[in-house]
Amino acid sequence: MKNSLFLAASLSMSCLMAARLSPAPASASVAEDPFLWLEEIEGPRALVWARTENDKTLSALQSDPRYQRFYGEALHILQAKDRIPYVSMGRRGLDNFWQDENHVRGVLRRTTLES
Repeated sequence: MKNSLFLAASLSMSCLMAARLSPAPASASVAEDPFLWLEEIEGPRALVWARTENDKTLSALQSDPRYQRFYGEALHILQAKDRIPYVSMGRRGLDNFWQDENHVRGVLRRTTLES
């Protein structure tokens, strides 16, 4: 049993080492990302694509009879002025991601424990 376990471990290590030492295929390093244009979030092509996808999704959501109720509840929660910020403890201190009418995309807030 010990011999077969040792053989299996040795074989696994050999395969891993061989995989790390073999060069990557040339075609993989030359391949272009066909969706690179989506990285430009304010670019006209990306905005048109996002609007089209949003329209498809919105029509699917709005066709559900529960949509209006769920939308109203979510909007009420998100626009409440008495929300309690969720804070998480990170390596560099306390972090909070906040969104409101002034920070539509959101703002990452960070502070130290000392402050």
